[in-house]
Amino acid sequence: MSFTSDISIVTQALNQFYSDTLAKAKPVLNQQELDHIVADLKLEHYAQNGGLANRDLKQFLDKYLSYVTRLHHANNLGHQCAPPHYSSALGSLVTGFANTVSSIYEMGPASVSLEYFVINWMLEKVGWEKVRIRGNSRHAMSTSGGGVLVNGGSIANLTALTIARSKVVPEVWKTGSPSNLALLLPAESHYALTKAAGIMGIGAQSIYYIDGDETGAIRPDSIPGTFKKVMDDGKIPIALAANACSTSVGIYDPLDEIGDFCRENKLWFHVDGAHGASALLSDKHMGLLKGVQKADSLVWDAHKLLQTPSLCAALLVRNMEHLDQGFQIHQNASYLFHEKHQPGFDSIHRTIETTKSGLGEKFFFVLAGLGEKGLARYIDNQYQLAQEAYTYIREHPNFECPISPQSNILCFRIKGDNALQLHIRNHLTKEGTFYLTTVAFKEKRYLRLVFMSENTTLETVKELVSEIMELSKGIRD
Repeated sequence: MSFTSDISIVTQALNQFYSDTLAKAKPVLNQQELDHIVADLKLEHYAQNGGLANRDLKQFLDKYLSYVTRLHHANNLGHQCAPPHYSSALGSLVTGFANTVSSIYEMGPASVSLEYFVINWMLEKVGWEKVRIRGNSRHAMSTSGGGVLVNGGSIANLTALTIARSKVVPEVWKTGSPSNLALLLPAESHYALTKAAGIMGIGAQSIYYIDGDETGAIRPDSIPGTFKKVMDDGKIPIALAANACSTSVGIYDPLDEIGDFCRENKLWFHVDGAHGASALLSDKHMGLLKGVQKADSLVWDAHKLLQTPSLCAALLVRNMEHLDQGFQIHQNASYLFHEKHQPGFDSIHRTIETTKSGLGEKFFFVLAGLGEKGLARYIDNQYQLAQEAYTYIREHPNFECPISPQSNILCFRIKGDNALQLHIRNHLTKEGTFYLTTVAFKEKRYLRLVFMSENTTLETVKELVSEIMELSKGIRD
């Protein structure tokens, strides 16, 4: 086997995959039966005999990529996963081959340095103070902001709530969680937050949902009543979380007003900005995050609107001291924790993960390839396309939209019942012509478009609308 010859086969296969995708020569989605794919790829054969190289590698990749959902495809309107910029694949290749570890400095000095830079770059965009290192001790100043890159928004949200709990119950790692902890969430919050609450032992009965307006955004005037209910029930609230933006319909909560309430009531303010925090790069749209600097913690996923492959998520905190104190359980690993030469710093005590792959490489290669302005142009284009699509669909007599989009997420429905929306979506994905999702909002089922591919245009939306119209005629006839 030869690395250089095999990597050439891989790049040629990926280049053909990308070219076919741009030309729409292949469907966006190719869902075959799982057993068929396993057999077609000869997985059992290679597992038993090896030999996945040279000609076999080319044949394998040709088949494998034929089953891959094509995120760069113009008709990809499904989920919030980035069609990554090719430069990020280079970063992934480098860290994958070198197997860099970013939780222990001596295992990945270059990787830790990239993560350190990326975290500071993000902190600056939020409006928080960058991480500052105190002398030779290599510990961050408590007055600075801080953060860590983790494998996904779910881990980032769980980490944030864990930190918030440690602030409210400092002895939690010794005595365990009290039974009366509570969490305040938007009605349209992501299920990662309720999952995190469950993992932490906060049951569904101790999650208090804050009323939203007609767009689903938190109504600031409803927060005091919800907070009073928590206190009257004898609960200890660990945090109030807000959306920037909501996953279902892409709406931003009013962070400025929420932040004021949390400060007045000494309540940890967490912002789930996994998808929409990237608007901070846009001069046109950064106002959607007004007040974000009042938050105590923020989740920001690079693998959504920063054209980075999954997974690469940042947990950022306004005060680094809280991140350092979040995990106070005794960590018995003498091979790691001892006096040693330390020209950098370890982050292993700040995360749920212990061994952590190099994640800074994935995003930094994109940032260095496109620059801030290039990323901002991408975000502006995707948000603008959602607005143009909204205007077009809203004016169509057979369609309706529940709200005007604030991000690159647009919900709409053809006039008819909920079953019709599901039938249309299922038909489109089965055929592989268009890839889109559906969502329940205000007791109605909507078709949901997420404009992630740079190759999608308003003409794509018009083609989709025509396709839906034809499908609906066939169903009704």
